[in-house]
Amino acid sequence: MKHYNMFVVALMLLVAAMTACSPNQEKKETATVTGNAGNFLIIKGHGFSTEKAANKVIFGDVAAQILHADADYLLVQVPEQKADTVQVVVAVGANTSNAMLFEYNSARKLVASVQDMASVAY
Repeated sequence: MKHYNMFVVALMLLVAAMTACSPNQEKKETATVTGNAGNFLIIKGHGFSTEKAANKVIFGDVAAQILHADADYLLVQVPEQKADTVQVVVAVGANTSNAMLFEYNSARKLVASVQDMASVAY
């Protein structure tokens, strides 16, 4: 009986391990953020550098200007882009994030620019 109980426990552990390690077959939909060139966007996460220059945020193939860098979020200004929807990735050193989608509004109007804000603030 003792060997039977050990066999059942081992079998249950094997089934649990196989279930836990099986790939997720569900498709995950990527949320799309919509906005205009010139908008400010906060990207939340972890592992960002507190030094602005160590982080890179790329909209399609155009780099965004990073306005503030924190370990948990980045504040960036959305760059001009020709495409309607682009992938956005964040890179910190050799590490690159998963892509998220950004859809440019069809009006494509510039809401504000960093240079304009700096002249008003000082």
